[in-house]
Amino acid sequence: GDLPILYAFWGNAHREVVQLLVEGHKSYFPDHALGWGRMIVTLGGADARDGIQNLFDTQQNHFSDHNINWEECAVELARSERAYTERIQRYQSARSKGASTETFIFLLRLGVANRLESLGVGKWQNEAENLINECPDDRYFRVQQARLLYSNLSSCEQLKEATWLLELAVWKAKIDESSSNIHGQSGEERNQCRINCGVQQFLPISFFSLADVGK
Repeated sequence: GDLPILYAFWGNAHREVVQLLVEGHKSYFPDHALGWGRMIVTLGGADARDGIQNLFDTQQNHFSDHNINWEECAVELARSERAYTERIQRYQSARSKGASTETFIFLLRLGVANRLESLGVGKWQNEAENLINECPDDRYFRVQQARLLYSNLSSCEQLKEATWLLELAVWKAKIDESSSNIHGQSGEERNQCRINCGVQQFLPISFFSLADVGK
């Protein structure tokens, strides 16, 4: 059988029940990492979006030091021919068809939400959201869509990090080019040099043009 906490997520147990299981796990198994990925794939295969959301909230609130590989969760769920295992068949009714397109989209969106918010670039956020919403029904193309989403997201993060370093270098060069002595410039003048350095033009690069960045 699986961990009791999985069935709590699966059955949308009351938060007090989940809290009790969390405290018990931390007390008796403090060094044991929960199998978040396996539970997500199981819940996804059961088309249990509420369960996935409850799992996510619990991980964020009580196990924030535990990492979840959302990309691998999405890919594993997409690769499964029927998207659910024999143990799901034992506990779910015959109506279960595995993960619906809506559940797969939900999983993709949940997995990248924090990373997209950290980027803070509206254009990339909108294009990533469009890519998620265009998720195909075919399981093979779902894998490709998930890989493309996470590949481009990683490239965006690398570009954003490099942009800050580039901005500092170009900002300094702009100040050095100023006719005023650097020590004699006011804070407003230095800030204007930063605004005019032109680095911001790199950020609106399309999310979809980043597949080869870093390769």
